[in-house]
Amino acid sequence: MNGQAFTESELMSDLPKKKFTGRCRLFVGNLPNEVKEQELKEMFSPHGDIAECYLSGKGFAFLRLDTRAHAESAKEAIDGRIIHGRPIRVRFAVHGAALRVKELSPTVSNEMLYHAFAHFGEVERAVHIVDEKGRPTGEGIVEFERKPSANEAISAIKDRVFLLTTGPKPLVVEVLEPRDEDDGLAERMITRNAQLQKERELGPRFPQPNTFEFVYGMKWKELYDNERRRREGLESDLKEERKRLEADMELAYQDYQAQMLREDLQRRQQELERLEAARRSRMSGMSGPPSGMPQNSFNSGMSAAPSSDFGANMYGAPPPNVMNPMAFGGMGVPPPQMGGPPNGSGNYGAPPQGGPRGGGNVMEGVQRLLQIFKNDDRPGGMGGGGGPPPGAFGGYGGSPAFGMPPPGAAMPQFGRQPNGPNDYPPEKRRR
Repeated sequence: MNGQAFTESELMSDLPKKKFTGRCRLFVGNLPNEVKEQELKEMFSPHGDIAECYLSGKGFAFLRLDTRAHAESAKEAIDGRIIHGRPIRVRFAVHGAALRVKELSPTVSNEMLYHAFAHFGEVERAVHIVDEKGRPTGEGIVEFERKPSANEAISAIKDRVFLLTTGPKPLVVEVLEPRDEDDGLAERMITRNAQLQKERELGPRFPQPNTFEFVYGMKWKELYDNERRRREGLESDLKEERKRLEADMELAYQDYQAQMLREDLQRRQQELERLEAARRSRMSGMSGPPSGMPQNSFNSGMSAAPSSDFGANMYGAPPPNVMNPMAFGGMGVPPPQMGGPPNGSGNYGAPPQGGPRGGGNVMEGVQRLLQIFKNDDRPGGMGGGGGPPPGAFGGYGGSPAFGMPPPGAAMPQFGRQPNGPNDYPPEKRRR
């Protein structure tokens, strides 16, 4: 009962034809007390198989045959038969587990009604009653095998709203009142008493006008007409109320659908905003500093370059003037230990492999180097004037490498006297 629609195969399949149902149960009355159960079975067995035979001992019995046709055949053959000097009566027994279902939609078929009520118990028969033209009347009959199943269906549908189609029009169920429309009231079934004799003193007739029977007969007819008109007026009012309720229900259903669409759109919008916020969060995390580095130190390290002419760039490398041989007023004294690789192909402006260094250390080193050069008193030194010796920086006649000795020679020691143990010969100096 979760609102799942029936499949086409379920509705188009034939309903099971069951035997020994409640519609095949017969009531046998006016039995003599000396009748035994075996004698009763022998009386009905030629008409079909018997599944139930209950003899009360109080003048009546119940029998259940296999099919409705066999039960009808037995009823026609045995009803009124004289048994031990008494005519017995055979009627169809009242079905104690039958329900009348009202407010059915015209689209509800017998099969759909059968499968819908099978939720409450085993169903023997389910029909949607039609009129003489085959049009559905909106009422049906459902017969269960057991009475507890019928009671469960009545209780559930009475306390809750039970729907069969998409329309919110609930069903109404009630116990089926048995009516014998086939046999009716036979003469032998009427009790003989004084009231019967008094009622039958006169037969059918048309009273003369202005007689007692005629006057009160006309008053009864007026009352009948008033009841009919009031009943028709009440039915008309009830139909108008039904139409108004259906119109209100249609408008309310449209509003309900619109509200559901708005709520669904709002949920989708919230989901989209959540996804957009998550995307922005991921993008901001990808464009920030590396993991573990504070944002302030990352930003300050990118802009910590001094503005002095002798300062370093953002990687801590010396400015271009430091590497220029004429940067110190043409004195030609190379800075010590500043030579590049043997081939002279090093990138002097690139940062060292150890990572960027601060500009303050470079400035201190340059100032210390200038102070050493100013204190040098040898000829050609920065303290005594003159320029650098020929070939000191790998110029004309010097080594092709910047400030490097020839291969196999010892490293020159700056600050020593000429013609020292580690100095170049004078002829090479002149060249």
